[in-house]
Amino acid sequence: MDSSGLTSIYAYYNPYGLYGLGGLSSLGAVAAANRSQGSSSVSGIGGSSWTTVSSLGQTLSAVSNLQTAAEKLTKPGAFSSLSVASSAPTVARGSAAEGTAQGAYTVRVDQLAQQQVLTSAAQATQYTAIGSGADTTVNFQFANGRSASVDIDGGDNTVKGLAAAINRADIGVSASVVSGPTGYQLQLSGESGAGNAFTVSASGDSTLSDFFSSPPGGNGLLLTQQAQDAKGSVNGSAFTSGTNTATTSVEGLTLKLNATGTTNLTVGGNADQAAAVTDFVKAYNAVQSGLNSLSREYAGFNLTAPYLRNTLSQALTPGAAAGSGNIQKLADIGISSNANGSLSVDTEKLRSALSSNADAVASLFSTDKGEGVADRILAQVSEDGALAVDNLLKSAAPSLTTAGLSTANLQSNLLNAMFNQQQNWLSQYSGLGSLTASLGSTDSLLSSLLGSSSNNLSGLGLIGGLSNPATVTSLFSS
Repeated sequence: MDSSGLTSIYAYYNPYGLYGLGGLSSLGAVAAANRSQGSSSVSGIGGSSWTTVSSLGQTLSAVSNLQTAAEKLTKPGAFSSLSVASSAPTVARGSAAEGTAQGAYTVRVDQLAQQQVLTSAAQATQYTAIGSGADTTVNFQFANGRSASVDIDGGDNTVKGLAAAINRADIGVSASVVSGPTGYQLQLSGESGAGNAFTVSASGDSTLSDFFSSPPGGNGLLLTQQAQDAKGSVNGSAFTSGTNTATTSVEGLTLKLNATGTTNLTVGGNADQAAAVTDFVKAYNAVQSGLNSLSREYAGFNLTAPYLRNTLSQALTPGAAAGSGNIQKLADIGISSNANGSLSVDTEKLRSALSSNADAVASLFSTDKGEGVADRILAQVSEDGALAVDNLLKSAAPSLTTAGLSTANLQSNLLNAMFNQQQNWLSQYSGLGSLTASLGSTDSLLSSLLGSSSNNLSGLGLIGGLSNPATVTSLFSS
């Protein structure tokens, strides 16, 4: 069963969010409700099996929470003593370094930074020879004064070979082959910013020289996107940046630009820098607890659970690029491992580390190379990781089958149980809605007869009281 099975059942059959169920972890309550009405099982699933379904649901939910907690630790500014809120994050977000003045800032983004793109004339195939194959040198001249060259030998005189040769040279221009209705074209993309605009020329084979002429001449390169800087202002003070991460005239304020437009940033104190770390630890412990529960309930899962627990534990060891100075491992910031695999936090030591070297703490959890603790946890709970939803379901499937629950029957039974319970609750809500409408009409009639808003039923809070079941019960039991 894939992730669209168990994990989507609750969302599919509870689209209105009316019932307050906590997803798969509450399916045991659904079973109990059905059994209380005289049924010994729900759609053929017995109580012990429901226990495992509930544990599986809790574990899946815990994995999702761990992913969310880890993602927070990888975001820029996660450990800053200052927080930056954006009224329009789709336009721009911000991060503030120590010493940034707290207050409100109006940010206007006039244009985003972008790279230059050149596209060649089309060739019949990506392996069609261009020219005679004579040795050729392709020259790149950049607007910032930098220059570079790439040598093309006889075996690279195709759009496929040219792209490979340029990429191997690593000169700040990436090459790719794109296909279209007219054939295959070489596309050259520079780095963002006006200073990285470039022109291309070639010497050697005359056909290749014509192919690379820029501005276009004959079969030369066509400019399909122009390089430009990001431009905008903060409180009226202009900024320019070659990338869409921009420093500003406000000391310590850095912007991540997403679109043109205007947003208001509010820089304020970060109430609790340690909260994100403690939330991460709680989420990690919940996953370990879920795996332990599954192991206790079904012996078949005992073969898989140690591997999964060990995988999580190993992810807590950061890579060489993570941390700095005297902060190199979780223990250095007050996080220790217990015998049962859970983690504990020394809050005072954590706060001390954040106060003395927040940058090192941030690096311990996330680096550009993905070697931080949060990076490594994310790798295990996302996509193809060992604890990704699909893989966790596959790991649990043999245990469920041993208990008499094939994955196909499990999904079917869960769907039936959720659907039946939903229909029951929808019927109750529908009846309550009709009652509300009826009482509303009666209220209006009595109000007009009494002629005083202070004496009408709305004034007594009857209709508003319908949001409280106890109020409704008391009204009809008196």
